[in-house]
Amino acid sequence: MTMPKPVAIDLTDDELVLMVQSLNEYFGSAKRADSVLAPIIGLPRTEDFDSFVERIIEALESKEPLFDLDWARALFLTEIAWASDLVGSGLDFATNIRDEKALPLLRSIQRKISNYNRFALLRDNFLRPPPDTPPPAVV
Repeated sequence: MTMPKPVAIDLTDDELVLMVQSLNEYFGSAKRADSVLAPIIGLPRTEDFDSFVERIIEALESKEPLFDLDWARALFLTEIAWASDLVGSGLDFATNIRDEKALPLLRSIQRKISNYNRFALLRDNFLRPPPDTPPPAVV
């Protein structure tokens, strides 16, 4: 079995800014989503979410290569932070990048990062509850 290696993706400075600002939203208006998003990106504990996001932000700011799974996670979290008002920042997105510029940037980032392999890594690392776990009560 081949060990995965970090992959460099040539993102523009504007694309990196959008990703970093999006990820920073998880320390602001999107903070409420930690417990929802942690298992989706494969983190066993909600408490690990902040350190994971910090690590990805630092790597992006330094233009370091990331493992494919981390690229998938970074893209997914960027999409959620920017677009979702339910679990991201959505309408409260605190950035100086206007929607008219952010959407084309996001599409460009998606074209560069998104592929089936990264989707499969994200899917396969999703922490599902055990099959015998009852659904949460609805109040």
